[in-house]
Amino acid sequence: MIILGIETSTAVCSVGLAKESGLLAEHSLVESHIHSEKLLTLVREICVEQSLQLSQIDGVAVSIGPGSFTGLRIGLSTAKGLCCSIGKPLIAVPTFESIATGTLKAHPEFGRVVICVDAKQGEFYIGVYEKNNGLLCETLPVHIDNSISLRTVINKETIIVADCADKIRMTLDDSVTLIEMLPFCRGDIIANIAIKKIVFGEKIAWEDLEPMYLKDFVIRTHLKKEK
Repeated sequence: MIILGIETSTAVCSVGLAKESGLLAEHSLVESHIHSEKLLTLVREICVEQSLQLSQIDGVAVSIGPGSFTGLRIGLSTAKGLCCSIGKPLIAVPTFESIATGTLKAHPEFGRVVICVDAKQGEFYIGVYEKNNGLLCETLPVHIDNSISLRTVINKETIIVADCADKIRMTLDDSVTLIEMLPFCRGDIIANIAIKKIVFGEKIAWEDLEPMYLKDFVIRTHLKKEK
C-alpha cells in the first residue's frame, strides 16, 4: 500500500509518500501563499522521483486542520481532485496529530507534547498529546485559548511545539522546552498516519470532508480616511 500525503495547513507546503514499512519520501517548501502554485508541482516531482504513476497510489491523505483557512482549502480541494481523477480513497488526518507524531519521534525523551498555533487576535489553537504504552493519545482536544493556559498543561515531560515562539515564551518558565513547529509539518508523516487509519477501518466519503477550522472566517476591511 502506498499513500500520498498532503500538508498545507501552515506556511509549509509539503507532500510525501509512505507505505506499510515506513516513510518513503518527502518534498517541502516553506513560504506563505505559494500552496496553490506549487502543490501539484511537488506531487509531480515526488512521483517522478519514486518512479510512480498516480494510478499506482492506493490513496491520498490530507492534513485537515486546524490551521490556515486558505491553506486548508487548497490542500483539501487538491486532494479531492486527485481522488476523483484516480478513483482512490481520501483519508483525513488531524494536523496536530501529525505534528505530535513527528515531534515525539524526533524527541523520544519527552512523554507529552503541547502544540500551540497562532490563531490571531491573542488566541491560539492548543492541543495536548501523550505517549501511552507506545501509542499516541490525545489528552486534551484541540481548542482555542490564550497562551496563559499553557501553564496548566505543562509537566516535566512536556515539550511545546509552536509557530509563535516569540508570543508565548514570555508566559513560560525558562526551563520549559519550546521548539519550532514547521519542521514537523510533513506530507510523509500525514501519509504514514493515514495507513494506520486505513488498517483500523477509518473511512469517509471524500465528498463529505470539510476542514477543521475551529474559528469562523471573517473578512475585515479598512475604512478609507477622509481627505
